[in-house]
Amino acid sequence: MTAHLQSQVQAFWNKKPCDSEFSASDRQSRRFYEEVQAVRYGLQKHIPRILNGYRWAGKRVLEIGTGVGTDARFIIERGGIYTGVNVDAGSTAATAEALRLHNLPGRVVQCDATDLQFDDESFDVVYSFGVLHHIPEVEKVMSEIRRVLIPGGDIIAMLYNRDSINYAIEIKLLRRLGVQVLRIPGTVELFARAGFPADKLARHRELAGRAYKMSDEEWLSRNTDGPDNPFSRVYDAKEAAKLFSGFEVWKQDVYFFNHEHWGPLGRATPRSLIDALGKHWGWHRLVYASTPLRTTRRRV
Repeated sequence: MTAHLQSQVQAFWNKKPCDSEFSASDRQSRRFYEEVQAVRYGLQKHIPRILNGYRWAGKRVLEIGTGVGTDARFIIERGGIYTGVNVDAGSTAATAEALRLHNLPGRVVQCDATDLQFDDESFDVVYSFGVLHHIPEVEKVMSEIRRVLIPGGDIIAMLYNRDSINYAIEIKLLRRLGVQVLRIPGTVELFARAGFPADKLARHRELAGRAYKMSDEEWLSRNTDGPDNPFSRVYDAKEAAKLFSGFEVWKQDVYFFNHEHWGPLGRATPRSLIDALGKHWGWHRLVYASTPLRTTRRRV
C-alpha cells in the first residue's frame, strides 16, 4: 500500500513540478524560471530571508525536493556546493535545465529520499522546503538524512503547520462548507470571477460528487497542493520535534499566511496584518536542527 502511494506521489510531482504553474513561458527559457522566482519570492517573502540567513559558502548542500530549481539557484549563487534530489524525473529535469540556462554549477539526480545514494557524512547541510510532509515513509528519510550529514551538520526544513489558519480554518472548516456550495449551478463561475482558480474548483466539485466519503487524511491531501495531490501531512511543534527526534532541534519558526486564498478580502488586507498572521498562525513551520556534535555546537 505504501509503495503504491509513493508511486502516486512520484507521478503527481512528475506531471506538475512544484511552482511550475507560476509561469506559462517555455520551460526551456530563462524567462520561465525568472517568472517562477518572481511569483514564489513575491508571495512567500520569507523564503529569501530564510535563505539569506544561512552561510552557504563552501558548504556541501543537499536539497531534497528541488521543484524547478529556484532555491537551488539562490544557494549556488551564495557559494553552496550543490546537489539536489527528486523522486520524480520532471522536477529533476526542470532543475537541471534551470542550472544550465543560468550557467550555474551543481548536480541534480533522480533519487528516492528513503534510500539516498550517497556515502555517509557526505554533506554539511540538508535543505528541504515543503517536501518531507509529502513523503509517506518520511521516517526512513530522516534516518537517511542523519546518515549523510556530517556530525554537527545542519538541516533546514519546512513542514506544513497544523496550528495554522490554513489548516484549522480553511481546510477543516471553510473548504468543507465551500465544496457543498460548489454543487449549486453557477457557483464555480461566480468564484472564478472573484479571482479563485476555476479549474481547481471544478475538480473539487467533481470529487465531492463521487459516491465515496473522503477520510480526513485524503481531505487534507486534496486541499494542500491541488485536488489531485495524493499525500500530505501537517505538524504542530510537538509532532515536528518527534519527527526530528534524532537531531538537536534548536529552533522552530512559523511563517506565511496566504492572503490570496481569501480572494477580494485577502487583497484588501494590509501587509502588516498579513505578516502578523503568518508569524503566529502561518502555514509554513520551519525547523532548524543539527546532528549530534562531537565537539562544539554550530549555529546558523
